[in-house]
Amino acid sequence: MEKPTMHIGVFVGDAIENILSGKKKIEGRFSIARLAPYAKVKKGDIILLKPSGGKIFGQVEADNVLYFENLDGEKLGKLRREYGEDLAMPDEFWQSKAKARYATIIFLKNPRRYLSTLSCAKRDRRGWMIRA
Repeated sequence: MEKPTMHIGVFVGDAIENILSGKKKIEGRFSIARLAPYAKVKKGDIILLKPSGGKIFGQVEADNVLYFENLDGEKLGKLRREYGEDLAMPDEFWQSKAKARYATIIFLKNPRRYLSTLSCAKRDRRGWMIRA
């Protein structure tokens, strides 16, 4: 079996708390270009949970991953109807992603809060990094 890849996902608002509590069962990343985690994250990978501007304080495992491309308004609406409740994102999120052409849908399992936070040297604006 292939060794899981470690990812650092940067989150805003209450997304991390929703993941750790089990309210948010799916993470979705939508973009205009093919950016990570598109085609980079796979089942069994570990996603470190980092709030924007903060330290890593938990992790979650990717249970399954789906990729979508060539999105348009109709396909985006279908994704919202299919996965919206488990994505636990407000209307503003969906409005901000109206021009997205790529989507990564990550089903989450085994969320874990760390006893103490981990520092991260990340200083750029990327919302997703792959740890080598």
